[in-house]
Amino acid sequence: MASTSTTSLLPYSPQRVVCLSWLTLVFFVLVSSIDLASGTPPSVLDFETRQESTLGGSSHSASRACTQLQSQLGTLVLTSPSPEYRNVSSNSWNRFNALSSPTCIVLPRSSADVQVAMRAIFRHEVKYAVRSGGHSGMSGWSSVEGGILISFEHMASVSYNEAKDTVTLQPGTRWGEALTALEPFGVGVLGGRLGHIGTGLLLGGGLSFLSGAHGFSVDSLVEADVVLVNGDLITASATNQYNDLFRALKGGANRFGIVTRYEVRAIHVGTTADKNFIGGAIFYDNSTSEALLKATAKFINNVNDPRASLLSVFSISFANNTLFPVNIVTFVYNTSSPSENLPPGLYDDFLNLPNLGSSVGRSSYLDAINSLGTGTEGTGQGQLFGASAFASGEGDGYARYEDAYRKFGQYAEAVRGRPDATSSEGSDDDPTKDGVEYGLIAFTSVQKNQVQIGRNRGGNVIDPPLKNYGLVQFHNQMPPNVDKVSTRVQNARREFLGQIPPSPGIPLYINECDKEQIVFATYGRYEELRRTYRKYDPTRFNVRNTDGPIGL
Repeated sequence: MASTSTTSLLPYSPQRVVCLSWLTLVFFVLVSSIDLASGTPPSVLDFETRQESTLGGSSHSASRACTQLQSQLGTLVLTSPSPEYRNVSSNSWNRFNALSSPTCIVLPRSSADVQVAMRAIFRHEVKYAVRSGGHSGMSGWSSVEGGILISFEHMASVSYNEAKDTVTLQPGTRWGEALTALEPFGVGVLGGRLGHIGTGLLLGGGLSFLSGAHGFSVDSLVEADVVLVNGDLITASATNQYNDLFRALKGGANRFGIVTRYEVRAIHVGTTADKNFIGGAIFYDNSTSEALLKATAKFINNVNDPRASLLSVFSISFANNTLFPVNIVTFVYNTSSPSENLPPGLYDDFLNLPNLGSSVGRSSYLDAINSLGTGTEGTGQGQLFGASAFASGEGDGYARYEDAYRKFGQYAEAVRGRPDATSSEGSDDDPTKDGVEYGLIAFTSVQKNQVQIGRNRGGNVIDPPLKNYGLVQFHNQMPPNVDKVSTRVQNARREFLGQIPPSPGIPLYINECDKEQIVFATYGRYEELRRTYRKYDPTRFNVRNTDGPIGL
């Protein structure tokens, strides 16, 4: 490989060459995501920590609703302290979502069961949450304390309609399960970049390694069955009377009803015998940071090849007050045949850098996804997300990436433990210990064609401008058995996110945001989103009774 002279942007550590098993863990865990009275969008730099009101009714209301549901749904309703209740309530990737104790859990087997549950929740004014795959990085969006949890363990079927060339998914399906079930037919679906992630990803837009050619994952949606807050069941599509709700579902997260059936376009990716993809992960030490940042900015700003994808990760592991930075680049390229090679120059800036190891090779799509991990890594530890987005060509096209990386280094120093530090009186933190186990900042390429595809298919409420841009994810994993984020980490995270605001007019990606960020206000169709919410939830029941994105 050709060697490129680079400058390290973070302190270079002689222990930087660590085992690939740890590097792979860092990567796996990554790729696994306000109430306004006036019409003036707020600054997305602001944070909103309050809820519109205290969520939900009293514990007595939840108990009455659960008693009613037990009489109607029988064994589909779980209560504490049964073993199954404990298993389901704690079955979340993010520890902060596994600590909650609902009054009862409903495990529906049909849309009708969801209707029964939602009518009881609506009648008794009970706080609630809905869980599909349980891979949310936002605490409280798929868990609830003292209310009712609807969890889709029993609704996870996948079917392919060859005549319509569409796939029907129930909400409990995970993307790895879907791809495995569809592989014999030579088709796949737009989903997440790791197999363990669930269908809830669609409601936030969704990013796939195939997005360049097919749009956000949810742009493949043909129609959806939706249970509204009052328990009514409707089917929304781009061409029926619920076309406004159809668009709102594509980016509206958990605010517009409970989807009990997704019908999506099939993507013809071939079987495992068809090696039509080239890609994998490349691991680098920290001396490559400047070159990788420049290559990443160059790719995001300039590449318009719908068969190409890119995810660049700059990570730091914390161990005994020492930082261990490692960089990871992943791409998957869809060739037209097993004999086609990568286009000359497309990934050369990444391939020609000296690296610690690489899994890049030719494979089927299913093998490519499986080779990146399951997404279960990090289960049982607290996860914290945050988001930004950078316009293409901003400044010199590179400065924002370099500045974000430098600020990320300052953040790491702020949360790193210091052996000589002393704790202040009443502090919730031990400053001698590292505040997080690892952190990372990652950049995903969004191409102009990806935006155009969404517009061609009825639109989505995210509605980015028709140009390339980069999505920025800020992710932290807490040390084991940590149930609360310290003030030191909270303040440092808020400061860092405030230092890397999204470019004007560029929408944030809600699946990778901090729950305090006002993501909806960055959407191109924000006012339409607010009108649609008022139409389908005029009493604001969802906002008052379930945790989720602010801004409606």
